Amino acid sequence: MEVLPIQIASNKEQILCRPHAQAVCTICDVDWSEHNALAATLKSTNGDTPPPNVTNPIRNQQVNRLREEGNKHFKAGKYEEAIRFYSMAIDMSWSRPLWEPMAFQFIREEVTTALSNRAAAYTARGQYVDALVDSEMCTRLRRDWQKGWFRKGKALVGLNRAKEALEAFELGRQFDPESEELRKAIEEVKAGFERGEYYE
Repeated sequence: MEVLPIQIASNKEQILCRPHAQAVCTICDVDWSEHNALAATLKSTNGDTPPPNVTNPIRNQQVNRLREEGNKHFKAGKYEEAIRFYSMAIDMSWSRPLWEPMAFQFIREEVTTALSNRAAAYTARGQYVDALVDSEMCTRLRRDWQKGWFRKGKALVGLNRAKEALEAFELGRQFDPESEELRKAIEEVKAGFERGEYYE
């Protein structure tokens, strides 16, 4: 069995390959990033072993508070501030320790909701590529949620990719046939094709 030469970073918080001082080194063919992430998570507990089967309710409240603050700014037309708060909500949720019960479920729902809201704020600012990235992540994490497909369609319309937008809207409608916003979005894109605003 080969022994890998490692070193500890000067800040004592990362494992690195010794020859190149990299956490991910293609020359040595090593990747210590998962070990370093686990170590950082364990360090954040300050040595306290978390109790089994307990979810930290404070984190849920913090994520919700940040998202609600983003919603307030969005409604006031302060999209840049809304984006900042949605981003903080996403970061807060992603930092949830994975040993918590239902951690992935919480992360999936919290992150997709904040990504969807941030995509709407990016769309409102005309930052359609950023909106598309967020909505694409939404649809990958929570495929059966019509809101992610709606956001994706809106971003694609902004990028003048109407055919793909129509596909996104229609796919979202499969998950929620009663969605009024998707019905209207589909009608608007089809009308745009009829008026010659979009091309196949």
